[in-house]
Amino acid sequence: MPSIYKTTFVYICSLLLVFSQTMPAYAGLIGTEQFMAQQLVDQDRVTLRNVVEREEARNLLEKHGVSTEQAHKRIDAMTADEVRILTQSFNELPKAGNVGVVAAVLILVLLLIALDLSGKTDIFKGI
Repeated sequence: MPSIYKTTFVYICSLLLVFSQTMPAYAGLIGTEQFMAQQLVDQDRVTLRNVVEREEARNLLEKHGVSTEQAHKRIDAMTADEVRILTQSFNELPKAGNVGVVAAVLILVLLLIALDLSGKTDIFKGI
């Protein structure tokens, strides 16, 4: 009698394997341009995170009610185009020490305010 159970179990398992749906694996090559674009976006995100870590930037963000953690979350949530545009604006600023940092942080704060007003983020609860 136990061999009937084993045979039945094997038949049921075989039927389940035959009728189960399997997903095919799709693999493709990643182009050099696509790979490098992602690497540049990651590098730009690190640059923005480093700007937010500066003392002048932290003070300015806290003055406007934004913690560094919130700024880091927003930077991580930015699209590749937003990161590229913001980093390009930093690169176009003159390299004048603290003036450049303050201007860069002001641009970042203005971007955060604009995104908050457009409804994409909810960083500033009072606006």
